[in-house]
Amino acid sequence: MVSVAELQRAWLAVKDGRFRPGGTDLPPRRMHAPPAREGEGAPWNPGAPVLPVLGCHGSAGATTVAVAVATALELPVRVVEASPAGTSGLTGFATAELGETGSGWVRGHRDLLVLDRLLDGYASPDQIPAPDPDPQDGPVLHVFDAGWPMGTLVRSAGWVRSSVLDADRVVLVTTATVPGLRRLEGVLHELDPLPEGVVVAVQGPRRRRWPREVASCIGPRTSSLLEEGLVEVPHDPGLAVRGLDTSPLPGGVLSAATTIAQLLQLAGSSIHHQKGNTQHVR
Repeated sequence: MVSVAELQRAWLAVKDGRFRPGGTDLPPRRMHAPPAREGEGAPWNPGAPVLPVLGCHGSAGATTVAVAVATALELPVRVVEASPAGTSGLTGFATAELGETGSGWVRGHRDLLVLDRLLDGYASPDQIPAPDPDPQDGPVLHVFDAGWPMGTLVRSAGWVRSSVLDADRVVLVTTATVPGLRRLEGVLHELDPLPEGVVVAVQGPRRRRWPREVASCIGPRTSSLLEEGLVEVPHDPGLAVRGLDTSPLPGGVLSAATTIAQLLQLAGSSIHHQKGNTQHVR
């Protein structure tokens, strides 16, 4: 019996003229954005570099990694979350709520961080209003939690798509599970060609303790990337139960975030990357 997902993949392959019976290694799916419709595709012109953090699947922990990286830098950083309002992971993280900005966003603060999340839900990324201009004392970095599946992003128009595809650094977040690594391989396929700097944050046990089923499902794109930029994010039971709130972030998560920042050489308004530098968090 053929699944709906297999039929959808076959149809996309036929549309792209790349159907090969039995084939598994398909060309990249990154495509030109569709023309922006009136009122859609609003631009965003941030005054500092943007670091996209992409969850490879639901509840992978992308928002947690995003705020942890921002916190670990100990610098003025703006976290922008484009997830629909009902799925926001930032709702309880701010220690000071500033309320609605009047442009479709809600702003909060926590220490040195400015936290922006959407007020409402949207049917597609190209309908989302552009974030507000940077605060007067602008951040040195925007950590962008895109909050949409990669396949949806590459087929949309507007600032959400361009903020991800135009970035020269990106953090991909997944879990040490069979579905998690399969989705990571799929995201790498959609994102190809990859930006200059890519870090993969995998939540779960250390790689040497991955179950055999997990280790055996690593795809070719994932395999090479894990050797260059793997960061292991320890599972925190308390965080898993509570979600993000005003409590301090777990030390293990902050340690992983510090490693991500080191791998991507995040400092001030510059983002640099040293290839071949793999670090793991105990």
